[in-house]
Amino acid sequence: MPPALWTVWVLGSVISLPKEGASDQASSLSCDPTGVCDGRSRSLNSIPSGLTAAVKSLDLSSNEITYVSNSDLRRCVNLRTLRLGANEIHTVEEDSFFSLRSLEYLDLSYNRLSYFSSSWFRSLSALKFLNLLGNLYKTLGERSLFSHLPNLRILKVGNSNSFTEIQEKDFAGLTLLEKLEINVPNLQAYAPKSLKSIQNISHLILHLKQPVLLLEIFVDILSSLEHLELRDTDLNTFHFSEVSINETNTSIKKFTFRNVQITDESFPEVVKLFNYVSGGLEVEFDDCTHDGVGDFRTLTLETIKHLGDVETLTIRKLHIPQFFLFHDLSNIYSLTGKVKRITIENSKVFLVPCLLSQHLKSLEYLDLSENLMSEETLKNSACEHAWPLLKTLVLRQNRLKSLEKTGEILLTLKNLTNLDISKNNFHSMPETCQWPGKMKYLNLSSTRIQSLTRCIPQTLEILDISNNDLDSFSLILPKLKELYISRNKLKTLPDASFLPVLLVMRISRNIINTFSKEQLDSFQKLKTLEAGGNSFICSCDFLSFTQGLEKHGSGLFFIL
Repeated sequence: MPPALWTVWVLGSVISLPKEGASDQASSLSCDPTGVCDGRSRSLNSIPSGLTAAVKSLDLSSNEITYVSNSDLRRCVNLRTLRLGANEIHTVEEDSFFSLRSLEYLDLSYNRLSYFSSSWFRSLSALKFLNLLGNLYKTLGERSLFSHLPNLRILKVGNSNSFTEIQEKDFAGLTLLEKLEINVPNLQAYAPKSLKSIQNISHLILHLKQPVLLLEIFVDILSSLEHLELRDTDLNTFHFSEVSINETNTSIKKFTFRNVQITDESFPEVVKLFNYVSGGLEVEFDDCTHDGVGDFRTLTLETIKHLGDVETLTIRKLHIPQFFLFHDLSNIYSLTGKVKRITIENSKVFLVPCLLSQHLKSLEYLDLSENLMSEETLKNSACEHAWPLLKTLVLRQNRLKSLEKTGEILLTLKNLTNLDISKNNFHSMPETCQWPGKMKYLNLSSTRIQSLTRCIPQTLEILDISNNDLDSFSLILPKLKELYISRNKLKTLPDASFLPVLLVMRISRNIINTFSKEQLDSFQKLKTLEAGGNSFICSCDFLSFTQGLEKHGSGLFFIL
């Protein structure tokens, strides 16, 4: 039997044999010729017998496996990925993973393991990913589990109930991690320097209910961490102690607060963290709750000279229970002068006060998607001298209704080049409009427009009018390089003479029946045409033509 057929036979038949004593409900694994075996959700109560060196990836997650013996995986010497998550495993024999010297990915999460042995990982020097979340352990053991894992890059530990202590030896031996996730909502003890031994951490995710020990952790990671993410934390009582931090050589570049609670009193305390970061900083609030009215006392804020070096601020799904009592935040306007990028999505924003817009002197990018902005409030926000350096404005899915008024309001933005006003309900388009003179990109997709007029600015290089009710395109746009007009009702390609420098056109999902080689050749600079999902008539001439368009003689790439 040829070697390739032998491999397939081993994977397809030997692996499928149930282990002696295994449940009759156990189904055979699904394995492909490359050695990838899928045994997810098969009601297995033990690891199948007969596994060989041909297996390179084994997924046994979401079963009922309770025990891993030192013989189950002994022959899997080429195994690189092992997924055992979401089982009922309570015991792993000491040498169960001894032969897995090529293993790079190990998932033991959400089982019933009450302790871990360092001997399990002793031979796993190639391991890059290890997930130990959601088991029953109280600590990570008496000895360092990870000292023999020099290549580990992603580590996940902890659980939501019993894990309460981080010990100094827990992360000994680790010097470089791309991601470290610690689920310790009930943290009661943190030994100083426990995280300091890790010389470089790209991203640390901490699940903490209360921030009692947050500053102790912050001290240890300040010089080694790039991105700190807090999840599910109640910061209502957080108080920053300045004397606890003496570190000046910092590497943090990003803070993320995900599902955290904050008050008017604790917000200034959180902001103080940013002052201990050198260099450009990104701050993100995702699905957070502000339990207050934005009454940030000037006396309190006097201790904060600025927002550190915050250059990027992202806020998504901000919940404000007392939304209609919220202040205008005028007492923190002076802190915003260095911010270059702001995103506030799905947070019921209906107005950016003129004075705040004028203070945002460095702002280059503003995204207010999925909010409540209308022409009336936008006029106040984009007042004279507002956002003087703004280049990109995203107002996707707001309450704009008039293209004419929108363009006129934005004339104050002298440097605006990119405008996204998609998913607003414009319906009709006036004959003419005024726009900022430097406009190069305009997104009018999903705005229910039915026809195009000279309202579209002549300066555009990129135009997106996808997903509308257009049945024709007859605009002259001498500088347009990219046209996105998919999901409309066009019956033919646009006239090439109207678009002399067009490089990219995506015209999929219209009702085009056919087009000729001559039509296509008339687009002299076109490099990419995507036209799939149309109602092409399959004539012999058209079929022959399209088959020859895999790569057009002029360099055109055609996607049908």
